[in-house]
Amino acid sequence: MTGYAIGLVGLDMDGTLLNSQHEISPFTQRVLEQVLEKGCEIVPATGRPLGGVPASLLELPGVRYAITANGASVVQLPSGEFLRRAWLERAQVLQVLEVCRGLYASYDVFLNGWGYTQRSAMERVEEWAPRGMVDYIRASRRQVEDSMEFIHQQDTLEKVTLFFQREENRVKARRLLEAVSGLCVTSSLENNLEINAENATKGAALLWLAEHLGLKASQVMACGDSENDVSMLTAAGVGVAMGNARPAIQQQADVCTDTNDGDGVAKALLHFVLEAPQPEIHRVTG
Repeated sequence: MTGYAIGLVGLDMDGTLLNSQHEISPFTQRVLEQVLEKGCEIVPATGRPLGGVPASLLELPGVRYAITANGASVVQLPSGEFLRRAWLERAQVLQVLEVCRGLYASYDVFLNGWGYTQRSAMERVEEWAPRGMVDYIRASRRQVEDSMEFIHQQDTLEKVTLFFQREENRVKARRLLEAVSGLCVTSSLENNLEINAENATKGAALLWLAEHLGLKASQVMACGDSENDVSMLTAAGVGVAMGNARPAIQQQADVCTDTNDGDGVAKALLHFVLEAPQPEIHRVTG
């Protein structure tokens, strides 16, 4: 058997726990329930705001915490209390938007578990939303008449997401943002950039929560598929990359599992937490 004694599992959502239909499969749902019954913490660790985490996951008995907005927030459930905040200052948000002026097609900001998007942008959401994500964006965003006015009313914000229609603009914006101190710039979708405070990463939040729960890093497992998951894949005692992750992401993990459409998360949980060896799990080689 594995002998890992995993007590905390951080799970990315899109491309990881959720399949191509943006759902948790019935098989994966059953495995999640078995892991929770064993006493292991299952924690969504996502770039989404809390309002965008599937209710089918948050409502599972035993799911007590969520890591959201790429690690900007650690939230206790079901109270919604923010246990850890690593948020952007208003001046940083304004600097992000000024530096990238004219390059992005739309943007939103996260605050207190929701995304906020200007109404005029939401009216053309199909033009800039990533493929297959329109319904999720509509459900997890609240509309404001003037995004800039909304930002000026806040002292801090969880995250900024920029959406691009041209890849060359995204590349240029990234280069400009990475030259700004105090920011963490990542991406999880083909046409976005996600900007957080430099101490807001999924890895930092996951290790903070582990310490909060009295667990060691060696007792932590993380599953992910994208660039914004790398920090937790490398921080966790067991970093599991999805079979659908790009090779560069897989190289940052300890092991690879099946794809998100092949119940890769469930197979990793069976292997490392429920101690039922799975042939699809294989070590990453350099």
